[in-house]
Amino acid sequence: MFRDLFARSTRLLTAGEKARRLHSAWLTRALAEPQRFPRIPARPVRDGGFTCLVAKPSGRAWADEWWTDTLESLD
Repeated sequence: MFRDLFARSTRLLTAGEKARRLHSAWLTRALAEPQRFPRIPARPVRDGGFTCLVAKPSGRAWADEWWTDTLESLD
């Protein structure tokens, strides 16, 4: 009985492992569906990443709304 209980507990994922798996699944999906998700910038905003988006008056609001919608739509 104790051996079965121990064997099951070794298969449980830590919170960090769950988060990494969820992020990996989301990133894989985002890369497979580029029309649904914006590209991932190679540089931070302060260094020119997403320059075109944040240059628009509504750019940051759009990005905030996109992230809210994206995070709420997770499986």
